[in-house]
Amino acid sequence: MDHIAVSINIEPYKEETEGILTAELAEIGYNGFLTEPPVLKAYVTAEDFNESHLRLLLETYGIAVYSKEFVPEKNWNTDWESRFDPVTVNAGKGCNIRSPGRDSMIAVWPETKWRLVIQPESSFGTGHHPTTYMMLETLLELEESGSIKNTHVLDLGCGTGVLAILAAKMGAAVPVHALDTDRRAVHSCRENARRNRIPHKIIVKHGDASLVQRNRYGLILANIHKNILADEMDTLSGGLKPEGGHLLLSGFYTDDIPELTGAANRNGLVLLERKEKEEWVLLHLAKKTTTNYQ
Repeated sequence: MDHIAVSINIEPYKEETEGILTAELAEIGYNGFLTEPPVLKAYVTAEDFNESHLRLLLETYGIAVYSKEFVPEKNWNTDWESRFDPVTVNAGKGCNIRSPGRDSMIAVWPETKWRLVIQPESSFGTGHHPTTYMMLETLLELEESGSIKNTHVLDLGCGTGVLAILAAKMGAAVPVHALDTDRRAVHSCRENARRNRIPHKIIVKHGDASLVQRNRYGLILANIHKNILADEMDTLSGGLKPEGGHLLLSGFYTDDIPELTGAANRNGLVLLERKEKEEWVLLHLAKKTTTNYQ
């Protein structure tokens, strides 16, 4: 699929501005991001590109300087791979994420317990973004505590499938379920499962939270927009096993915490942990039990 690559000059450059702008661009269809300060490079399919919407958005941040280039379908993955630096989360016992074409470019890979090959294509989820990084980090912590093996896992809004793939490699119950409302993401997740030699361990479906099975999952991963999380909190809570089900939420900012923790509490969930990275937040929630709720 053909893409438009938009290079946006953020002056003065601030990580907070970049993070907010990335989220705003994602809302209007942009689904790939690379940062080389002060430039943010954002990708959108050619059919979804609307320059009027882009200009209006950039004007709200006082940004007037940007450029755009057409990226033919055959060059999309090449462009990503040339710029997609590998991501290492918790060296040693952690995980390393790389694109398929980077093996020949890097002589020595960091020593990690888990290695993932992820082709981003046009889907979100490489580990570069703070929300994905925190989700991966927390998955590693859960695996270290023995909470992943043989656990039924759902990745809601799977994107590239990086979270579902890591959970499957860790020994989660087969099959791991993955859902996304974007058919391109469904295709991307399936292809990445194949690249990591575990296509039989993941079932990927096109759909939203209405497909969440009740009382099934020991762990639900949802790195998606705050409004969806708030609106679907009852569905997410209902999808967890009554005893010991865990829910990892990300994709929102510190200002959104009260709304989401309030919704979680009303739906029988208790907050176990909160993480923050570059203004982004992860909430680790669990079903209320006699041991985790006083």
